[in-house]
Amino acid sequence: MESTQKESSIVYNYVEKIKSEYTMAPTVLVTVILIISLVVLKKFIYISDDKRDDQ
Repeated sequence: MESTQKESSIVYNYVEKIKSEYTMAPTVLVTVILIISLVVLKKFIYISDDKRDDQ
């Protein structure tokens, strides 16, 4: 039985690699920044209501 290999239609050998001159942040740092920004936005947007908060 003869195996035939076909070139992938998705990934080619000549696909460009990510350039090293780009700055990259780790996923944990991006996640922490997003969480902090969401908390700060919630503090700005939230309006306290005495009638609703007492219940």
